[in-house]
Amino acid sequence: MKLLVIGATGGTGKEIVSQALAQGHAVTALVRDAAKTAFPPTVKKAVGDVLDPGTLGKSLIGQEGVICALGSAATGPFKEMTLLSKGTRNLVDAMQARGVSRLVCITGIGAGESKGHGPWYYNWFIQPLVLRGAYEDKTRQEAIVRGSRLTWTLVRPAILTDGAAKGEGAVRELTHLSGIHVKNISRADVAGFCLRELADGRYQHQAPVITY
Repeated sequence: MKLLVIGATGGTGKEIVSQALAQGHAVTALVRDAAKTAFPPTVKKAVGDVLDPGTLGKSLIGQEGVICALGSAATGPFKEMTLLSKGTRNLVDAMQARGVSRLVCITGIGAGESKGHGPWYYNWFIQPLVLRGAYEDKTRQEAIVRGSRLTWTLVRPAILTDGAAKGEGAVRELTHLSGIHVKNISRADVAGFCLRELADGRYQHQAPVITY
């Protein structure tokens, strides 16, 4: 598949690029500065920014699917964040204009109705005190994707780690969260799930939480 990766220089994005290449996909990475990024020579670099709709449109030419792995920084309890929602609005508009319909978008546990389903310390301390602004924006981001005409999947990982992949058999995929509190998952297994979902579309128009 001809695949555009948004957020390719982040921890999860790098895993997506690496695994996609190993699976034989033709990968394009959206980067703000090609000179400051290091990818294998088989990765095409598209210079652009999610906040610049014009560059997004150019990067989508010829693509068959998009994985959005935009990251988020700590915002504290009061700082507002808009990068995720504004960037995703631009991405959705550009995809619809270019006729690229398949989007896998990573958000996280705590976005939308998944709020309160992480570990107790995450629900009561980390999310409200460290990541509140980021997750309010992730919730807006999800609403934009849900309201689009795209064939979308929202992926909500549990708390991310840098550990090695455990493989598909170790990953739980949850769409009903009543009574559920998830723990963690490696970026490598998040990347693997996103690429499987891009290929088989098991969760189209759904928002699975993935965890161990």
